[in-house]
Amino acid sequence: MILGHGNDIHHLRQELKADFSSNVAYNNHSSRILAHLTAHLNLISNYPDPNATTLTHKIAQYHGVESCNVLVTNGSTEAFYLIAHYFAGKNSVVSYPSFAEYEDACRVYNHSLTFVPIEDIIYHDIHNTDTIWFATPNNPDGHLTSEQSIANLCQRLPQTTVVIDTAYTALCPFADNISLVHRYCSNLITIHSLTKLFAIPGIRLGYIIASEDVIKKITTLRIPWSVNSLAQEAGCYIIDHYAELLPDVEQLYNESLELQMAVASIPQMAVTPSKCNYFLAKMCCSTAQELKDFLITKGLLIRNASNFRGLSSRHIRLSVQGHERNTLLLEGIKEFFV
Repeated sequence: MILGHGNDIHHLRQELKADFSSNVAYNNHSSRILAHLTAHLNLISNYPDPNATTLTHKIAQYHGVESCNVLVTNGSTEAFYLIAHYFAGKNSVVSYPSFAEYEDACRVYNHSLTFVPIEDIIYHDIHNTDTIWFATPNNPDGHLTSEQSIANLCQRLPQTTVVIDTAYTALCPFADNISLVHRYCSNLITIHSLTKLFAIPGIRLGYIIASEDVIKKITTLRIPWSVNSLAQEAGCYIIDHYAELLPDVEQLYNESLELQMAVASIPQMAVTPSKCNYFLAKMCCSTAQELKDFLITKGLLIRNASNFRGLSSRHIRLSVQGHERNTLLLEGIKEFFV
């Protein structure tokens, strides 16, 4: 999915007024992170710590685990490919619709794949499966899987490793803290992102939490210095000031609910309810690409969601961007259908 993801602004010629295509929190405090990094640009004069030792320790303390249970990565995407490499050639179940990099990473490393709808992933009768991949909240539809359901899955399938993408957990006020499951389930790997919540996707920063044995083995597969000095410094700053830098997730949810209802009121649109700052919508006519192209002329960018497995050419994903910009989007969609 390197082509056709959210925030794909590199080829736009129009001035962009609002980007609804990315799930990054718009009400963020990234300016504080930028100011901190600006004061630490001298860090690029030396090689980064290849083990991200300081950041690893801070993350471990934050989650209440040991440093040996944490591996800092170049965004969550590096984590997906490292884990897929570790389980190369295995039998894997991947949920859908979901972020395509789970499937792509598994295919690179020759996994035998089975696809299961996200709403069935916990209850599906899975046999001879080495890994199960899904997210909570799920991207692109916001589907939530509870901490207890995940714990039950891990305990029901002790020979299967459950791989969960938690990139949007802190952006949803209704999502459980899945990392707590590590305390009693050793066959769980969670992948975390610091870019969506704190609006620094360009710096590429994430981490894996898993058993000491898994972390040891995955570490041997990574390239040297994959996490640069500024990314490590950003991570340390974020963990040290975590509560202060959090966006207002209640605000995001309330605005999302308002926008979902407004989009659903447009006769040509149907909305999949979501408790996240993003949600899926489907048009009854025209295509997502046609709507996207039209809105670009208005300086508005949406996510054509047709390249998610299981979705159609009429699906779009929207992420809230504040009342004024949300209003521009609604006006643009209505004008498209006139």
